[in-house]
Amino acid sequence: MRNSRLLAQLTLAAGLLATGGAATLSAQDWRDTYRDRQDLRSDYRDLRQDYGRVNYMRAHIARDRARLDEDIRCGRQEAAARDAADLARDQRALDAQMRDIRHDQRDVYWDRTDIRRDYYRPSWGWR
Repeated sequence: MRNSRLLAQLTLAAGLLATGGAATLSAQDWRDTYRDRQDLRSDYRDLRQDYGRVNYMRAHIARDRARLDEDIRCGRQEAAARDAADLARDQRALDAQMRDIRHDQRDVYWDRTDIRRDYYRPSWGWR
């Protein structure tokens, strides 16, 4: 009698702990999905800004190339050297920005995959 009563109490305690944990897991899943969507929106906003910067940089590089061509055509060697250095610096900045865009695109892909995985994952509660 004594052992069965102790076993019943332990089973009840374990059941309460398991049920409370499931409710917490369900709430954490909701927060995780919310944060994932918030992260995805942030990544899209970052991509829009990056593409705007790339367009500005490409226009600036086109102006630098035109100025470099003009300096070479007119025989201004010092100005051509300065323009070439400026053009090389701008091109490196553009390349770095393009790397950042590729990184952000990869991040968007994985964030979307994570959201889909969270949405279709079976859980304890209603979704």
